[in-house]
This record gives sequence, structure tokens and C-alpha cells, in this order.
Amino acid sequence: MAGDEEAGKLHRLPSGKHGLPREYVSRNHRERLTAGVIAAVAEHGFRDAGVTQIAAFAGVSRRTFYDYFSDKDECYFAAYGPIEESLLQIISEAGEGQRGWTAKVRVRAQSLVDVLAANPNLVRFAILAPPTAGGKVVERQRKFLRRLLDRLTADAPEGRGYVRPGDEELEALAGAMAAVFGTRVADGKASRLPEDVPQLVEMILVPFVGRRRAAAEAETAGPR
Repeated sequence: MAGDEEAGKLHRLPSGKHGLPREYVSRNHRERLTAGVIAAVAEHGFRDAGVTQIAAFAGVSRRTFYDYFSDKDECYFAAYGPIEESLLQIISEAGEGQRGWTAKVRVRAQSLVDVLAANPNLVRFAILAPPTAGGKVVERQRKFLRRLLDRLTADAPEGRGYVRPGDEELEALAGAMAAVFGTRVADGKASRLPEDVPQLVEMILVPFVGRRRAAAEAETAGPR
């Protein structure tokens, strides 16, 4: 996954007649704009990041912005989806080959944290910004966080020694997980997020296996 300088890494197209295929130009502009909205929202917050700022980060004109998106919200949601799918894939791949469900949870959580620590703008964009936006943006974040949690805890066993938490408990857990990520990044300490892996693992496991076992499992988790 690209880092915080992604907007700058997408090459600007040459000015004037360049003979590039229209599909390539369209894809380039769209990718620049979705990278631009991530950078703009991360720096200015959702409310203060306008089309002008997004276009500036993307290296395109306001007119070009409106060729692809009707407004900031549409551009924001266009960027949100790929971020979500990428993180879900990373979590899934991390759990492959692990023996035991709690071991899968540990490795999945570690992999997610590693990505977020290396890309704090994703936390600013997807976790810190939505509460100030309200409405559909907050609802999008809520679904995103729940999907992350569901993927982290995928294939949870049922039966003796395991409990299946209710929806309300899982919603609360997803919010607490986001708070762990958001606090570090808001404090300018994203690089220290890996230190929170034991806390995160214990937090995730408690509703499923109880506090004592969750604490024991969390002791084996931590920065690599």
C-alpha cells in the first residue's frame, strides 16, 4: 500500500498534446484525485479540505476535478473503498498458514498495525476525519471499522471455551479499536503504533475467550 506521499508519486501528465490513450489519461486523473483527497483530508480535516485543496494535491485543475466527481463527498467515498479492500486483503493474507485462531488474530492485528504505522494519513483520512463530517461519512466509517473487526476475528471457533459476542458489543469493540489507532496518530506518534499490538490483541480477544486467556495470548504479541 502506498505511503503518505502517494499523491506526489503519481506522475503528472505532460501538458499540451501528448498522444496518450484517453483511458490512460482518465485513469491517471482519477488515481491522482483519490490520492489527492486522502492527502487533503489528512492535512486539513474533512470540513476544511475543499475541491481546491484536493485538486492542488492531485496536481490537476478544479475543472478536471469536476470532470470526474460531482463534489468532495463523491471523491472521498471513491478513495475510501480501495483503502478498505486493501486493508481487508492484507488482514486475510496475514492469517493464512497460522495454526490456531488466536494466533491468526495476533498476526492479523500485527499486519494491520504495521500498515497503519507506515501510512498515518490513512488513519487521518479514514478514522480521525469522519466524526467531524457526520452523516454518510460517519456511517461509512462505522461499516468500515466493523468489516475490519470481522476480518480480524474471522473463523472464530464456537463451543466450549468460546463466546460469540453480540452486535452491540462488537460495534463497541470496533470503536475502541479505532481509538487505539487514532490516539497514536493524533498525538504524532504513528511510528509507535506497533507498541499497542498487545493491548489491541487483548482487547479483541476478551469478548471471545475471556479476560484471563486474552491477557495470556496478548503477552506473545508485540512489535516485530
